[in-house]
Amino acid sequence: MKEWFKNFKSKFKIVIIHPDTYEEKGGFNMSKMKFINLVVFYSLIIIAITTCLIVFTPLRELIPGYTDVTLNRRVYNMERRADSIETVFYQQQLYIENLKRIINNEDFDNDIQQDLTRMSFTNTLIPDNSFSMPLFFAPISNVLVTNHFNANNKHFGVDVVANADAVIKATADGTVVFSDWSFEGGYIIGIQHDMNIISVYKHNASVMCKTGDLVKAGDAIAILGGGGSTSTGPHLHFELWYKGIPLNPEDYISFEGK
Repeated sequence: MKEWFKNFKSKFKIVIIHPDTYEEKGGFNMSKMKFINLVVFYSLIIIAITTCLIVFTPLRELIPGYTDVTLNRRVYNMERRADSIETVFYQQQLYIENLKRIINNEDFDNDIQQDLTRMSFTNTLIPDNSFSMPLFFAPISNVLVTNHFNANNKHFGVDVVANADAVIKATADGTVVFSDWSFEGGYIIGIQHDMNIISVYKHNASVMCKTGDLVKAGDAIAILGGGGSTSTGPHLHFELWYKGIPLNPEDYISFEGK
């Protein structure tokens, strides 16, 4: 054992020789122990430098199986944005579908009704205390109400009769979101107002505005008629909706000038 340790500490000479002339260019003495110590020392330096590069530079992402510590956070944020966009898109699609059903006098199936409830579209049949109802004008004056609002019978508006060819006016400022003819309702106009309110005018003889037009309260929008298969004669069927909920127009408008 002592002989081995003595041999381990013994020095040997390392000579550098030119490969062509075999001329000695230099050399140095070194023991086996010193050589091993140098190898270990430089190995530790290389390991330290490599570790720093992996920890503190983007090179770490090149290592197979290594995950960026911020990747999960970025993925989570992207998923949240995608979910938000999907929700908004779904709500808009549902709103458009709801609007079509309102204008075409169609029933709401159970799935849509549940969706409306989930999105707080059907929280109450009457606007809450924080709701500020705009001022509505009668779409037509000097009329007689012949059929009142009755949600139980699915009559979600009022029927009023007036002189033939009477002018129908916008009940409030808004944007025309529907202006077309339908088999059941004749010429129909739907206007989107502030506070998520929609007014609907059915059974017109003709319309005087198109989808996308901006109208002011009192603007002429249609001519009284009796178009549509469900009409029993010349009259206006008028509806008010708040977030997909039918309102009784007579609670907000005096049609007969009382």
